[in-house]
Amino acid sequence: MDDDYDSGEDIVATANGAVTTANELSRRKRKRAKREAAQLEAQETEHAQKAAKKLRTSPDADTAPAKGSTKPTKSKGKNAGKQDVKAKGKGKAAAKDGAKEDASTIDDSVAMMDPKIMADYVAQRIQRFNKDLSTVELGDRIPPESIYVDTTAHTAQRSLPNLCEYMEKFCTKKGQSSISHLKSSPKAAGSPHTIFITPAALRAADVVRILRKYQTPDSQIAKFFAKHVKLSEAVEYAKKTRIGIAVGTPARLVDLIKDGAVQIKYLQRVVLDVSYTDAKKRGLWDIKEVQDKLVELLAVEGVRKRLEGGGEEDSRGLMFY
Repeated sequence: MDDDYDSGEDIVATANGAVTTANELSRRKRKRAKREAAQLEAQETEHAQKAAKKLRTSPDADTAPAKGSTKPTKSKGKNAGKQDVKAKGKGKAAAKDGAKEDASTIDDSVAMMDPKIMADYVAQRIQRFNKDLSTVELGDRIPPESIYVDTTAHTAQRSLPNLCEYMEKFCTKKGQSSISHLKSSPKAAGSPHTIFITPAALRAADVVRILRKYQTPDSQIAKFFAKHVKLSEAVEYAKKTRIGIAVGTPARLVDLIKDGAVQIKYLQRVVLDVSYTDAKKRGLWDIKEVQDKLVELLAVEGVRKRLEGGGEEDSRGLMFY
């Protein structure tokens, strides 16, 4: 009877004379191997912790880079100081140009103001740089509260990734969806329905890249700034191109409007890029030269009239982003 029974396992005699099966022996070996591996890992961890503690308490711990770190060590060479200054200079130049956007370049506290507070804020900024003007002269420069659009419903950060969401929410025209409106343009060349004003050329280029979502063969997203582009070239382009949204700096836009290359006949809104700040934390209203041209643009005959009288279905006015 015993000879007929077969468990399917080989009987194994261990060194101490005990009898077991091959599977049971294998399980024991695996358990023992796991225990040994765990003990070895614990020992290695303990050694690593001791070494790290010793390094932290070392007199050279602040100057010696950790293993694998890319932090440069202090150089005692003659040109070390010059190289550091040169590197810092490059960093400042990149930040000044405004080619990159991060958390440090966005301050949307102004953009989140309601129209009344916004109007008071703008009035204070204009007065700051025009203390020699009379009350009447200041009145001509300060935009009236009636043209400001309340955009506080947009609670997302006023950064480039959220720009299209903002535009589709507030740039509306009766009888059209917001997207179809943003993709449209008047038949007359150089007659944008929206002007987006930025404080710097590279910032304008960044905004254009985002808004190209709304560009079509019959409705261009135009960029207008003085850097690397002659005024004559911008004039020629505007006079022969249908433009839906014009993006640019105040100085160049003022020149084009005065020239007649950019028309305001169909203008519905002006969006100000107030949340973006440069390396010195200055925004659109903080640089006198930029502000002067911006105020000049908003005071152009007919601009304020075009920005008045809008509603939810046909948005018009001055918007802060």
